[in-house]
Amino acid sequence: MFVLYVLFSVAIFLLTLVGYHKYKMTTLYALAIGGIVNANFFHAQNYPIEFFGLPFGIDSILYTLFVFCVFVMYITEGKKQGYILAISSVVAIIISAAFQLFADLFSKGINAESFRVFAVFFVSAFATMVSIFVSIRLLEKIKEKTNKYLLLLIFMIVVSVVNTLIYCCLVDLVSNHVDNIFELLSASLIGKSIAIASSFVAFYLINVISKKKH
Repeated sequence: MFVLYVLFSVAIFLLTLVGYHKYKMTTLYALAIGGIVNANFFHAQNYPIEFFGLPFGIDSILYTLFVFCVFVMYITEGKKQGYILAISSVVAIIISAAFQLFADLFSKGINAESFRVFAVFFVSAFATMVSIFVSIRLLEKIKEKTNKYLLLLIFMIVVSVVNTLIYCCLVDLVSNHVDNIFELLSASLIGKSIAIASSFVAFYLINVISKKKH
């Protein structure tokens, strides 16, 4: 099953190659928004996948896919387009959260749990926007003197660290205490490491395709 998890990660990232030259922006938008929105639903607490005694989730892969799409947009189209993609994706989280909130309220009536879930989504959106902003600002300072693959690694790590710190701190304030937080974080770290490795495969192929084009 773990092998299938790794293969799923590689396959998801290879989707960024679909119509890369002709439909690149459309593909990146679709994958980024789909990735970040669904990461908030299909996480390890709702859909745990047990490996090595740890609760993995596909959210680690889906969220990293979103980050990768923003990076590719930033590197190929510039800072403005990178920000626009990130903002569009964050707005999609908030819209999705609002729809879920109203659906819950219409179905179950006014209850604290529905507002708690909405607050968690909002925290996710805020943490994502801050982490992307910080990471792009950092890359702007070092990109002229840094290899693109190293930029990718730095971007992925900084976004993950900043997002995790903000998300965990704020979610602890608006949500119930999670007993297995260390197990979840450990599984998330391993899952994101697999996803980052998959992103390098995709980025290498993107560069190969781009060189052939020119």
